[in-house]
Amino acid sequence: MKHFVLVAGCKLPPKQLPFRAYCENRVRQHVAANRAKEDLVFQILDVESGEVVVRTFTYPGGTRTESVAAVRSFERVTRAHYNGRLFGEGHPDVMSATDVYAAVRSIGIRAPGTLMELSFFSHGFAGGPVLVDSMDDGQLEERNAQGQLEAQPLGMRRDPEDKDPRPKDFHQANMGPEELAAFRAAYHPDGINWSWGCAFTPNANEILHHLEHHPDYRSSGLPDDKVLVFRTFTPSNLAHLNSFLPLSLPDHRKVEITFGELKRYIRNQILASYGHALAVASGRRTFGALVGTYAEPDHGPRPLMHVNHNFSRHFAFYRNYFSFTFDPERRWYGAYEPGFTQ
Repeated sequence: MKHFVLVAGCKLPPKQLPFRAYCENRVRQHVAANRAKEDLVFQILDVESGEVVVRTFTYPGGTRTESVAAVRSFERVTRAHYNGRLFGEGHPDVMSATDVYAAVRSIGIRAPGTLMELSFFSHGFAGGPVLVDSMDDGQLEERNAQGQLEAQPLGMRRDPEDKDPRPKDFHQANMGPEELAAFRAAYHPDGINWSWGCAFTPNANEILHHLEHHPDYRSSGLPDDKVLVFRTFTPSNLAHLNSFLPLSLPDHRKVEITFGELKRYIRNQILASYGHALAVASGRRTFGALVGTYAEPDHGPRPLMHVNHNFSRHFAFYRNYFSFTFDPERRWYGAYEPGFTQ
């Protein structure tokens, strides 16, 4: 029996996409492709409705049958949970990323080696899927010996008020060795992860654009020691560049930098991304939008999502300078490999 865990994030403005419908469409896609008539179990974790639904397909005598069961309900997410556009604090019964990980670990304990896919259908950014758009402020208010509230730094610990996935989720402060082993044990040898949302970091996109249109740039074969001079960076571009490199470039109006350093700027963002963290933690390939690109809905019947095709220069950069491959469904999601280091 093969298992699938499909997560539907909340419909958030400005693009209120039907993520639960995408999960259902993914179920239909896998069932239609199941020519071997293997038994399939789909867990759909719908964050907005608070529902966890299990759809099981079996084939007694070669005839497909389906059973549906709701195995647990969380608190439904409404506008009352938000302060403006940001998810508020004090909602412990709303579904969290930690509940998703628990579902995967349960498979690792009950039916190891059977998870074929963990998919997040949601908005997203390089730091991970956006399930409710909560915040990790890095601090936790705790009472001291005098009973006064004090802000304590969380370090690598998850913010208990945060619901969204984070790269640090797989750090031992949040997922101990036994839990991580159960998480990894869930996966089938051919199992994958998929984060269907965006990874659009505006500065990374703009810096790649400046690079790809530089007169000395080549889409392949440019040596790392090639010095490039840019006069098109914005102050924000320069600040972002400095934040991911041990540099202190002083003036955005003339940035002199080697191609190798620009590669390192992107590499450091890959290593800091949720796609990379999930690939390493699970030991399985993770398909997700590449840093500086965004996803959008398919058109036509039973839509899913794909990365905007206009990022073809970015795709070539990642393929030729970081050896990235792309998803087999030709949706232009990059394959984050567990062993990526370069």
